[in-house]
Amino acid sequence: MSASPRWWSGWSRLRRPWVVVVAAVLCGVAAAGLVLRAGRGPGDALVASAVRRDLVVTLTEAGALRPAESITYRSPLVGRDAEITYLTPDGTYVQAGDLLIRLDTTDLTQELNRALETQRQADVEVRAAEADRADAAAAVESATSGAGALDVEEATVKLGLAEKNVARLQSDYDGLKPLLDKGFITKDELDRSAFELEQAQADLSLMRKRVALLTDTTRPRDEARARVQVEQRDAQVANARQHARDLADQVAALRAAIRACDIYAVHPGLVVYEELLGASPRRRVRVGDRVPATMPLVTIPEVERMWLDTSVREADLWRVHVGQPADVAVDAFPALRLAGHVITIGTLGRSAADRPFDEKRFGITVALDGSNRDLRPDMTARATITVADRPHVLTVPVAALDQQGGGWVVSVVRGWATETRRVTVGENNGFDAEILDGLHEGEKVSLVRGPADGAAGSK
Repeated sequence: MSASPRWWSGWSRLRRPWVVVVAAVLCGVAAAGLVLRAGRGPGDALVASAVRRDLVVTLTEAGALRPAESITYRSPLVGRDAEITYLTPDGTYVQAGDLLIRLDTTDLTQELNRALETQRQADVEVRAAEADRADAAAAVESATSGAGALDVEEATVKLGLAEKNVARLQSDYDGLKPLLDKGFITKDELDRSAFELEQAQADLSLMRKRVALLTDTTRPRDEARARVQVEQRDAQVANARQHARDLADQVAALRAAIRACDIYAVHPGLVVYEELLGASPRRRVRVGDRVPATMPLVTIPEVERMWLDTSVREADLWRVHVGQPADVAVDAFPALRLAGHVITIGTLGRSAADRPFDEKRFGITVALDGSNRDLRPDMTARATITVADRPHVLTVPVAALDQQGGGWVVSVVRGWATETRRVTVGENNGFDAEILDGLHEGEKVSLVRGPADGAAGSK
């Protein structure tokens, strides 16, 4: 082995004392640090001052977006299938009144033409029934005050004339009898007068029977028969008119169904196709599909009015109230921030199905005050709810708090010494805690002592 150079051996002899000195200094510094830490001595990085500031306490919870209103459109043709001839492209943002779906109307148009022809025939039947009813009403009029009444009046007049004729002949016969006794007339002349009287009396008897028959039997029977005819014609007219109305309703319904085959958006929103029932493999509806009336075709979520469904821990439920403001962040758009407010708070708490003994959570709903058309239902979002706003309160970092004897204490720094002091803690936001009592503004507290469980509790 070759010998070391002279310069190296000389340097080694010179540097050994310095190495020893440096090592000794370093060891001393380390030992002093350990002593200070063991004694909880304050350092600039481990001390904070009690200061007044505005303390805002928030809860941040994740959830999913859903539209405030969502309308599903179906075929309006009850009891029949219809072919889709037009669909607004999936994902299109539509306004109220925009065309969404058009269904084929060929079959409906053919039915409408047949119904219109049947309706025209029904109108003719109504007019014919009304004409028959008018004839029946005329028959009643004739029986009561027309030809029937004239027949009765004519018979009554003839009866009066016959009665007068009989009275005259009776008077003549009575006047001739004394003349026969005096020989002024012959027996034949008196017999002729008697025969004429008998003939007139027979005619009078027949006339009386005729008048009685007309007034008591013939006229009431004809009038009753005419009224029955009127009732029958009334029923025929009513049936014909009802049939015409039914056909008119059918025509109106077919026309309405044809108009309804053009389905328009009621509210603005995003077009989302539904899946075609029975299709294998599963797919969404498309032009050319025949769909029944009960099958959903398109759903329009109103993305400009979105709500966030989330939940809070049971321990935090008392902090949340309807109307509290919230800031909403959406995972899909990191730069987007939306304002909102709490609109509902769940009544019943629920645990996870696979962890029934975990802490219960209560559902809440946050309405977004403003929205964005890029938002989609079921997007993940986070609501930061302001649950307390304490202006100009005395605060210290939560790292300065420690639990002791069921309460909270801080280590107040006085020079190189510390004093353990009990304090009353109010709100905290995870970083700073409100001090209600036990500490004065400007006093310094040590941060060496960490709070149990990492944070102070709320009052």
